[in-house]
Amino acid sequence: MSTALDYIKEYGDKSFEEMPFGNVDNIILCNLFYMPFDKVVPPSMNPIPFGEMCEKMFAYNGHKHIAPALMLRKEISVMMMEAAKSKRFSEMKAYALETAFEREPAVQFAAITYLLPDGTTVIVFRGTDDTFVGWKEDLDLYTRKGIPSHQLAVEYINRIAPQFDGKIRICGHSKGGNVALYGALNCDKKIRERFIGIYNNDGPGFVNDSFMYTRAYQDIRPSYHHFVPTSSFIGMLLFHDDDYIAVKNKHLIGMIQHDLGFWKTNGPDLDVRSDVNMLAKITDQFLKTFIYRVGDEQGSLIDSFAGELIENSDLVNLSQLAMHPLHEARQIVSMYKVADDTTHEALVNFVDGFGKIVVASTKSVMEVAGPAFEKGSKILSKVFG
Repeated sequence: MSTALDYIKEYGDKSFEEMPFGNVDNIILCNLFYMPFDKVVPPSMNPIPFGEMCEKMFAYNGHKHIAPALMLRKEISVMMMEAAKSKRFSEMKAYALETAFEREPAVQFAAITYLLPDGTTVIVFRGTDDTFVGWKEDLDLYTRKGIPSHQLAVEYINRIAPQFDGKIRICGHSKGGNVALYGALNCDKKIRERFIGIYNNDGPGFVNDSFMYTRAYQDIRPSYHHFVPTSSFIGMLLFHDDDYIAVKNKHLIGMIQHDLGFWKTNGPDLDVRSDVNMLAKITDQFLKTFIYRVGDEQGSLIDSFAGELIENSDLVNLSQLAMHPLHEARQIVSMYKVADDTTHEALVNFVDGFGKIVVASTKSVMEVAGPAFEKGSKILSKVFG
């Protein structure tokens, strides 16, 4: 049962000239970018050896393997140091690390460029960290037509790509995958023509499916890769393409499959299966029904309420919340009590009918799957009424 860490150990002595950049390299670079390299690398335009950047990060953490955030594992640090000492990754150079963080409007953005010795360039966009601002921007994906990180990604690609010749790959995990796809679709056409790989790793889709009918999407489709775990949740959010590739996982079900460190590899590539499992299909159907029943006005009210929660909180991230859960729960209740009737109604309607939608979505998927799954549908009907 191999993973990306095993891949580094087995193929780390292969240069990118000997073994070209592949799907596993993509998830490795996305996973490693959760490390807060911006704490040790200044926002300059001077390339820095990848290994040197990792050594600085490890030293910053007291030469200990520390998890980058509450919902991320310290194994990312282990992977970082394995990659740093490998021939394959140590020959890369890190360039143009940029971040943006604002409370209003919510912005949690980070991008980095890797210069590979084979002359190609890889741009990586970070997924959601453990800050409330990062999670608020995720919410904005579902209640707004766009988020600030989208435009920042376009500007980053348009600014960095012309500085180098050669082919370009763009990668991202979770929200970073969504941002990577948006940037690829909306950057300058001349740059888009240089893409040889756009990797969306379990990233959510967009508020509508209009992007799939654009010339830009048709341009990138030959080089677009949308990977999701077999029990995907995040990658099933919003409108997305149906050309995704299901990757086997060390865990059978659950949100923990979203963690790239648990994705299985098969030799030099990802270990894939023919399709996602039944739970992911039900999730997809449920989310399409649940999210799109929220109108623009209701979504705006929910968005505003979440923004006020963050603005009035003295906590910054989930790690702090884990230390003071009761304090924050009281604050949420207090703010709900003083909210106006329109906001109350919007919040109540948001969760109303949750169980019925679960049952309806399950039945819909089961009808396609056949009678073998009829029992599961009946059980859910009893549970949710």
